[in-house]
Amino acid sequence: MFALTLVRHGETLHNKDNVIQGQLDVPLSSIGLEQAELLGKHLQQQKFTHVYSSDLSRAKQTALSILEKNQVTPGPIVEDQRLRERKFGSVEGRSFCYLKEASNKANQSVGSYTPPGAETLAQVGPTRHSARSHILICQRDSEGK
Repeated sequence: MFALTLVRHGETLHNKDNVIQGQLDVPLSSIGLEQAELLGKHLQQQKFTHVYSSDLSRAKQTALSILEKNQVTPGPIVEDQRLRERKFGSVEGRSFCYLKEASNKANQSVGSYTPPGAETLAQVGPTRHSARSHILICQRDSEGK
């Protein structure tokens, strides 16, 4: 039996400014770095056997900060693009107000609107499920050794 610890990255400047980042590679803000460090202290006794992160800097910074405080080093962080946030296409780097205006023009709610070049919600599920399945298989295989 194993425990799965899921962590979302700390604050970025885009988060602070209410800008949609999606898959833009936006690093942590100073507050985000502090959040990651505090979480690392909170999880310092947690035993990690594997660590997975998206390949975006904000996720890697968060994972590294947690591991710096950890008493057990599990090995390298495995980067997986399938763990990225949803791709928001043409609205990445724009404000949430812009997204709301675009969805209104399309006569759709913000939650159901898919901007040009974005992943649909139907596309996001299988990608993330594939990543989770891969992680679970790797964990199972390592426990069998």
